[in-house]
Amino acid sequence: MADTTVVIIGAGIGGVYLAAEPGTLGCRLRLTDRDDSRLAEIRARGGLDVEPGGFIAIERVTTDLATAVDGAEVIAVCTGGTYQEGVASGLAVLVRDGQTILLIQGNTGGSLVFRRALDAAGCRAVVDIAEMDNYPYSCWRPSPTTIRPIVRKKFLQIAAFPGNRIDPVFARLAPLFPHAVAAPTVISTGFTNANAMLHVANCVANAGKIDRGEAYKFYAEGVTPAVARLYGAINAERVAVAAAPGADVPTLEDWFERTYHVRGATLSETCQLLTTNSDGPYQATGTPRAWDHKYIAEDVPVGLMPMRAMGQASGVPTPRIDAVIKLAQTLAGADFAATERTLERIGLAGMDAAGIRRTVTEGFR
Repeated sequence: MADTTVVIIGAGIGGVYLAAEPGTLGCRLRLTDRDDSRLAEIRARGGLDVEPGGFIAIERVTTDLATAVDGAEVIAVCTGGTYQEGVASGLAVLVRDGQTILLIQGNTGGSLVFRRALDAAGCRAVVDIAEMDNYPYSCWRPSPTTIRPIVRKKFLQIAAFPGNRIDPVFARLAPLFPHAVAAPTVISTGFTNANAMLHVANCVANAGKIDRGEAYKFYAEGVTPAVARLYGAINAERVAVAAAPGADVPTLEDWFERTYHVRGATLSETCQLLTTNSDGPYQATGTPRAWDHKYIAEDVPVGLMPMRAMGQASGVPTPRIDAVIKLAQTLAGADFAATERTLERIGLAGMDAAGIRRTVTEGFR
């Protein structure tokens, strides 16, 4: 893999964590972010320390997007869903034929939004777009230049948009993420979006704690039996909406078992084990302290809202997802209209389930 150059766009926690695996595999790494304060210490160190006992060099650490992506084979976008369109607009005149753009993660409809934003900004290069269903790792970050892996997800999907490009796309990306599997379309990845299922309902149900600024163990304490019932209700709607255009996505319980090999007697118990186990991926999960946290401000407009919209297009009702969205809007005092992934924004307006399936397989016409 030493001949592969991977650019990571976004030096937040997700982007910094991402460097671990391709760096360990010997890829040439670059890291870019608009905020130089996120980059300065990594630049000074020359890379990242991965505990125990490893150092990953990063050859370019820069705020200059053009310098970062020049000549790279893979461009990994780790900015969060609400920023993906802006990244696409910035990349439109910089990317070159043959490059692969990977969204980590795509949330719901990320690849479609990204493709439309590239086109709208005048991109003429022939590039592939792919997305993951979730971030591939959980880690601690003891210092700005140190990461300590907790667990690697054992079930991770990569899909291409359009889906008929998956063979060449997966051939390029699979060596970088050897634990990943190919998904047929971005419906599979977008509707395996665990963040949309786990974050918003938990915040809504624990609104008093958030308002009081109380730190709580987000999953071990936040997922009471009643919250677990809410999880189950919105999860069932997610699975049904995905099935309409032909995607078979796991239930939340099955996803936990496939991804972490953990399954308790109840969903609440599973969430406790995922926090308290020695390799529990949710040990490091922080508690939102305000309603503009990404668990609401991102996961409602780019997670739940496009799920609801595709349900409406496919004739699949989502009353419980609708209720969670409405509660989140009310509690946050925001309608998220500026960032909502509507059917128009995603490029699926006027389509039914068959039309959505055709588009995610063949692309925009």
